[in-house]
Amino acid sequence: MSLKKDCSDFLTKHLTTTRSYTLEHNNIFHIMDSQFIVAELLDASDDELYTILDILKRMEPSQDNIHLFLSHMAAMYITVNINT
Repeated sequence: MSLKKDCSDFLTKHLTTTRSYTLEHNNIFHIMDSQFIVAELLDASDDELYTILDILKRMEPSQDNIHLFLSHMAAMYITVNINT
């Protein structure tokens, strides 16, 4: 079984709500939807997916926990991809 499918299956099963995350980076506000971050996660390398899936499986799979994790991923995405 592939890591991408495992990660997708986990998120499909446990992530039943969507949210938008508002973040500030370098005095600029960004809004990102959870669906965008999920798509970016699923596009990660196998090494990255292994780590992501390990984190997801270790947490209590509540909506709040998963969205907190996704909001952290959104913050990292903005830090790495915006203004670089």
